[in-house]
Amino acid sequence: MIADLPSSSSVLLAQSLLQQPSWVLHPAAAQLGGDFGETHWANALRASNEQLIPRSLTLALQAPEGAPVDGVPGYPAALLACLRIHAAHLADDREVVAMVLQRGLAECLEPAALGQVIDAVPQSLRIVARPQVEVRLDAGSRRHAAQLRAVGCTRLNVVDLPHADGPTLLAQALREGFTACYYQLRVPDMADTGFLARLDQVLALAPDRIVLPAPCTLPAHPDVSAWLGAWQAVRGAGYVPIGGDHYQRGDRLPPLTIAGESRHCDLARVPRRDRSDFLGIGSGGYSQIGDVYCRLEPDFIRWQARLAGGHAGVTCGRVQSETEALASGLMQQIACNHTLDVAEFEWRNAMSFADRFSAALDRLAPIIARGWARWDQDVLRLAPEGALLWRMMAACFRSTRDGS
Repeated sequence: MIADLPSSSSVLLAQSLLQQPSWVLHPAAAQLGGDFGETHWANALRASNEQLIPRSLTLALQAPEGAPVDGVPGYPAALLACLRIHAAHLADDREVVAMVLQRGLAECLEPAALGQVIDAVPQSLRIVARPQVEVRLDAGSRRHAAQLRAVGCTRLNVVDLPHADGPTLLAQALREGFTACYYQLRVPDMADTGFLARLDQVLALAPDRIVLPAPCTLPAHPDVSAWLGAWQAVRGAGYVPIGGDHYQRGDRLPPLTIAGESRHCDLARVPRRDRSDFLGIGSGGYSQIGDVYCRLEPDFIRWQARLAGGHAGVTCGRVQSETEALASGLMQQIACNHTLDVAEFEWRNAMSFADRFSAALDRLAPIIARGWARWDQDVLRLAPEGALLWRMMAACFRSTRDGS
């Protein structure tokens, strides 16, 4: 049980953790419509160029679903073709500020091929002087951190897995000169008796960030006590929430308050200080341009055939309504700042919050009654344990199109 909560409250918190929705801030791929195609996506890309202040770009490079560890023939060339097709619709002043190499890509591509893909990005798009290049690597991976640093990765995120030596991989990364190292936890299984011991080893290494478990990948028999124990241990080690599930070392924070610093969690579930457009490059890639979402064909053979015809391979998409876009901003506040500022919303949008979101306020009421959040005049503030349930509170504003 949680030491600083009454027993009944900790039991209810544990139950609520498992009842949270997985997808909140963005629609899931299953919620995208099949009547959205290549032309719609190309139009959205071109329209995004008209922003008064050009919106920066984040690229998410990913492996095909179920890709074998020995690689997929022709995949590096397909990634570069997809990148070029997207770049053809983007203005020259659009800058790439970050790249995320999703789980499996560093295994699917040999280090040399991975480096070629990273090096090819500035040939198609403008990049900032020092872009972030985060690589996500499963604990126990056959890849050595030094190989990934050598080909241009600047940040390494070790993804915890049961019975795999994640702390050793993290220790390797910390010796290789990455600008930041993260450790990403997954919801522990009851059979994973070494989960908290591994976390103790990780905390002793003091990575820049710890990413708490997300309910999108629940095991068959989740160990909620260990999940809550991890949250306590991370907080006890001096890590501070900076948005979503990310907790950062207290001595790595800016000298001033972090309120308002991380305003947007992207499709890679990373809180960023500024909202960027997000391009998923690869088979099954998921993208967001402004209020438009799309997904690429997940079957590699069919996607490759679409690329050969000069198309990105869009298979479905969705355009948010005005109300959905307004709600999305509120959900991002809850996720990134663990607050919701009603006065700011009304000033910015010149409309009544209560009139527009009365149903959401009704859904929030029982959560507030449990003490997981409180109203401080016109600002909703999440309690420390309530921050674990940010998805539940954000979901109160979710569109009825998403089944809420």
